[in-house]
Amino acid sequence: MHINARRVLAAAALLFVGACSGMGTRPQPPSVTVSDVRMGTASVMEQQYFVKLRVQNPNDTEWRVSGVSFTLELNGQPFAKGAGGEAVTVPRLGSAVMEVEAISGLSGILRQLSTMQEGKAGQGVSYRIKGRLVTRNAGSLPFEDSGEFRPGAASPAR
Repeated sequence: MHINARRVLAAAALLFVGACSGMGTRPQPPSVTVSDVRMGTASVMEQQYFVKLRVQNPNDTEWRVSGVSFTLELNGQPFAKGAGGEAVTVPRLGSAVMEVEAISGLSGILRQLSTMQEGKAGQGVSYRIKGRLVTRNAGSLPFEDSGEFRPGAASPAR
């Protein structure tokens, strides 16, 4: 009977290890960066922007992105919020670009004008983007990135 108990324990250990290995690992977080911003419509109370986001996938499986939501800060102040449901497939160990609408209100513009009056704008514009990607196969993936746009620079500095 002592031998049977060892066999049962060994079988249970093998089943446990097999079950754990089948669970998989949590995917590495995406890198989401701002690759372009263009102005849409503008009124006194609201401004529309189209933001191109580059999504980089450091994992060995593709992501089927079904949407994204984010907030964008400029010079440490809230500026715009964006969301979109564009479907994009990001290849394994690759990247894809998606365009998303972002909206800022009068308060975001006023905060930036105040910053310019303080003389900080000549040094560049710092930004921070924070949000989440919604995928069909990897769940909801949080992301965050920051950098600085410098006057006359071709691309943001990180």
